[in-house]
Amino acid sequence: MANKILIIDDDNHLRESLAEVLGLEGFDCLEAGNAKTGIASAKKNMPDVVIMDIQLPDSSGFQICQELRKFSKDFILIMMTGRFLSAEEKTQGLSLGADEYLTKPFDLQELSIRIRQLLTRKGK
Repeated sequence: MANKILIIDDDNHLRESLAEVLGLEGFDCLEAGNAKTGIASAKKNMPDVVIMDIQLPDSSGFQICQELRKFSKDFILIMMTGRFLSAEEKTQGLSLGADEYLTKPFDLQELSIRIRQLLTRKGK
């Protein structure tokens, strides 16, 4: 059975590209264009991995991370950002339960490898 990945990003092109590439890598991808839909999808579909943009129109990746961690400790949470993050912001995300940070643009092959490593560590 393929690992499920939920991608939460308001950038349709990036979200669809990620889903397409990760789908070709053998992952079963779900998509959400905002935080509210993403959180609902995560709770309903229980993906193995949630990749989320830090800045969304209706919330932040930090709030999503906090909400999902309250719901389950099992998700692997990867935060994406298009800007430089301060040490305080990274610390905040990690303390809220983020497993990984990615700065856009990033290499999709590298993302796939990181996801597989995190899944292996979590025994999934």
